[in-house]
Amino acid sequence: MRIAPLLFAAALSTAGAAAQAPTHPLDGLSAREHWAIYDALIASGKTDTTSRYLYEALHEPPKAEVLAWRPGQPFRREGLVHLTQNMRGYEALVDITGKKLISWKEIPGRQYMTSREESDKADALAMKDPRVLAAFARRGITDLTHVGCGPANHGYFDLPEERNHRVVHLACNNDRNRFSGYGESIEGLVVVADLTDGKILRVVDTGPQPSTGPFGDHDAEAIGPTRETRNPVSMVQPLGPSFTVDGQQVSWQNWKFHFRVDPRRGIVLSMLRYTDGGKDRSIMYQGSLSELFVPYMDPNDPWSYQGYFDLGTYPASFGGIASSLEPGVECPANGIYFNSVVVTDKGKPRERARTACLFERSAGDVAWRHTRDGGLNGESRVKRDLVLRMYMNAGNYDYLFDWVFQQDGTLRVNLGATGMDQTKGISGKGNDETYGRLIAPKLVGVNHSHFFSFRLDLDVDGTSNSLVVDRLQTERLPDTNPRRSLWKVQSTTARTESEAQRHSTMSEPEIWRIVNPSVMGAYGSPVGYEIDGHSTMTLLSPDDYMQRRAGFTNHTLWVTPFNQDELFAAGDYPTVSTAGEGLPQWTAANRSVANTDIVAWLTLGFHHVPRPEDWPIMPVAWHSFEIRPVGFFARNPSIDLPHTP
Repeated sequence: MRIAPLLFAAALSTAGAAAQAPTHPLDGLSAREHWAIYDALIASGKTDTTSRYLYEALHEPPKAEVLAWRPGQPFRREGLVHLTQNMRGYEALVDITGKKLISWKEIPGRQYMTSREESDKADALAMKDPRVLAAFARRGITDLTHVGCGPANHGYFDLPEERNHRVVHLACNNDRNRFSGYGESIEGLVVVADLTDGKILRVVDTGPQPSTGPFGDHDAEAIGPTRETRNPVSMVQPLGPSFTVDGQQVSWQNWKFHFRVDPRRGIVLSMLRYTDGGKDRSIMYQGSLSELFVPYMDPNDPWSYQGYFDLGTYPASFGGIASSLEPGVECPANGIYFNSVVVTDKGKPRERARTACLFERSAGDVAWRHTRDGGLNGESRVKRDLVLRMYMNAGNYDYLFDWVFQQDGTLRVNLGATGMDQTKGISGKGNDETYGRLIAPKLVGVNHSHFFSFRLDLDVDGTSNSLVVDRLQTERLPDTNPRRSLWKVQSTTARTESEAQRHSTMSEPEIWRIVNPSVMGAYGSPVGYEIDGHSTMTLLSPDDYMQRRAGFTNHTLWVTPFNQDELFAAGDYPTVSTAGEGLPQWTAANRSVANTDIVAWLTLGFHHVPRPEDWPIMPVAWHSFEIRPVGFFARNPSIDLPHTP
């Protein structure tokens, strides 16, 4: 589908990019391609009636093939599948065009993604255990119609009972009387289940606590009257958008890029280029989410097991991490929407509506401004952005991801966190805020952190790049100078992966540039793009097994040589992974990263001490980073903006 301005009205609701056959090597899988994968697996004889599909997505062609490809040429299509059979995990690679199986392997241990079927199995085990039923009775819970138990998290500490077993710690809730929020948490009760052997290992009951009742309702009845909305504000484009969409490729101003929505990685932005002097210049081959880690800070079971790897564990439960957008609310009225296709647990393709939206915005911000003659004369230009947006629902949390294309050649990524805090019921005899804060009656919001890993395969004017670290250092001046100190920049090129593992702190600031040593800018320095996204550091101790499983949080920036099989910062299968997988394991080889095809990994993190104002639904809290030009252009690329936008 091609969307031009005059066709905007017809395309306003949904672009439907997922409905068409692929026209680019990096296009997402179509429904027919999902069926081709299913047929190939059936024909191979590897699957059976117990097969459950957890993840199915494009297995990208080699990078060299994609870069060499031109429109009209054929291209390979392969699908990567994660599935389970009889509580064992498998990974398959399928030739979609030839409808044949390329490879089939069992994945290590019990590390496959979780699913709703697995949660249902855990609930069924708990709800028929007499010890659990007795615990309900001691709390006066006799109507079990709305009572259930589910995995608080697939935590893993490499304990003997956990090795090669799917052991989960279950918490129980009573959903009676709930509507838009959560049901009553049945505090003091933890059920430990071995899903591999299909049995309950133990039931821990520290005794009944006073009921918190259902909590967090946020529907109209619970909230009450809403405030008056006076004069409406809207963004309208009566002549349609000024961007062009051709399949899954977008052109806007001087930007060109391709994108798709992956069930695990979310928006995958590829082939990012900027037209400069009539020439399309490469900036980034691909950027996407890689992992999301959320550890909670309470030492008591089941909280001690809550360290969520949302991207590597839950896509099958979420039905893909990208959730459907509400038109006119979660994207502005002038946006267009894109559907994507996900796989059901039995291998059937299902279209997920409006998993991404694209829109222009002009919020009255200024692109640049300068005044002269005491402010009597000046020039300024209005700023306009192009935004590619996705929302992710991850249980109690919702995350908003904006890839923002700016007219000055900067790519900005905005990350918004909202949703509901995880809460712990307290007895009411005292406000225990050791590991959280009281945010609602009898409810403590538990402290936690959020760490996002972004995989950024920058190709600045080509694939041979290097990381330059600019350290801002204080210089003492001689006593003969009335000035005593200043700061200067000390630049070093990282030669190996260990040298490219970086933090930037307030006391020791750094700037990170990805440069092309073979291409000089207008003033004799290598062209480059810098990554500006200094992050919160982990506060967990290095010997904490949960921290060791999330080793990517040890550094804000990592740089590795390009490897098509290295996509996920915590490893391919982090659900019940052992320590050190992903970036720590790969970089142990300390490979060369100078003047070669490299990938940057940025960890964006923040710590969350809940507050009453987060309840019942958190206001959106924003965090961001930028990828912006340094010596890539000879001057401000937005200097040519017209006075009238």
